[in-house]
Formats: sequence, C-alpha cells, structure tokens
Amino acid sequence: MKSMFFSLCCCAAGVILLFSGCADPRITNTGRNAIEQMLLTTAVDRSAAKLDFRMLAKDKVRIDYSLLATQTDKNYVQAAVEASIAAAGAIIALKPEEAVYVLRPVCAVLATEDNKIVFGTPQLPVPIPDASLSIVIPELPLFKRIRRTGVCKLYVEVLDAKTNKQLKMVGPAVSQSVHSNWVICFIPFATRDFDMGDSGPATFHFFE
Repeated sequence: MKSMFFSLCCCAAGVILLFSGCADPRITNTGRNAIEQMLLTTAVDRSAAKLDFRMLAKDKVRIDYSLLATQTDKNYVQAAVEASIAAAGAIIALKPEEAVYVLRPVCAVLATEDNKIVFGTPQLPVPIPDASLSIVIPELPLFKRIRRTGVCKLYVEVLDAKTNKQLKMVGPAVSQSVHSNWVICFIPFATRDFDMGDSGPATFHFFE
C-alpha cells in the first residue's frame, strides 16, 4: 500500500513538473523589474511636478547636484527637476557666473515598500512516508493582496549665487505611486494608479 502511494505521488509530481516546464517561458530580469521602475519614476514625476519655481521665472539659475551623489536614481531625479524648472520659465545658465541663483535638489526618500494580506490555505509541505521526499501543496488564497508602493520626498534649496546664502526652500514634495496584485476566489488581477502604456497607442510630440 505504501509502495503504491509512493508511486502515485511520484507520477503526480512528474506530471506537474512536465507541464510547468512546458508552460513557463524563460525569463531574465533586470536589476529592477518594470513595475518597480515605474513605481519609482512615477513617484519622482509627481513630486517634481509639485515643486513651485514660478518665483524664478526668467531668472538664470545653476543647479548643484552634489547632494544627490549617493542616490541610485539621481539621473532621473535630475531630469525631473530640470523639467519642472523649465516649465516654470527659469533658465539654466550656460556659464556658472551668469547664474542669479543656485538650486540644490535633495531627494530625502526614494524607495519602494510592500505589504501582503492573505486569507486562505497557506503553502503546505506533505511528507511521503518512508521517504526523504515531500510534495508541497501550493498556496490556495480566497483573498490575496500584495501592494507595492513607491515613495519620493523631494525638496530644493535656493541659494544666492554670489554669497551662497540660503534664500528659500522649495518643498518638500512627497508623492506615492501604487501597484497592487489581487487574487479573489482564485481569480488574479492587478490594479495601479499610473499608466503602463496599455491604455492606447503612444503619442509623439515634435518641436515645430
């Protein structure tokens, strides 16, 4: 009886492995997957859009990125800040001596976090009698939510270009982006508060 049970378990495991091997594509991942990159860049975009540089309209400014040196995503933060400055009408000076103000961006927080809620049967190992093997019954959730959040806290110091005296602090601007994976009654789906490019064809804009 035990021998028959062991044989059935081995056959079942073999079938599962065969079908999972045929169904799963080969996947290679970058250091950060697409969702994590979208969470971070969206949070940066939203924080940069909240920064109000209208008082610098038509003034020439120089940007000091020294405080972003240890920030992994500093290049994207720089691009977002420069876009916000340009949208306000300020001009980035070509020569340092032309600048009236020095802007020093500080990205205090740029990271992701996640939390998970599950109601259902957890993953359970089932040992096989008289053998060192065991089979694992997968997690069977009636309700499951994995929420991933990107958070950015950004502010910019405004200094006098001649004296290096701090004149104003723009911000802080704090923003979040959210992506959630759900399973309800064994049906999986995802929700998010940003566009992943799946809502329609891309639109290109050209300078005239």
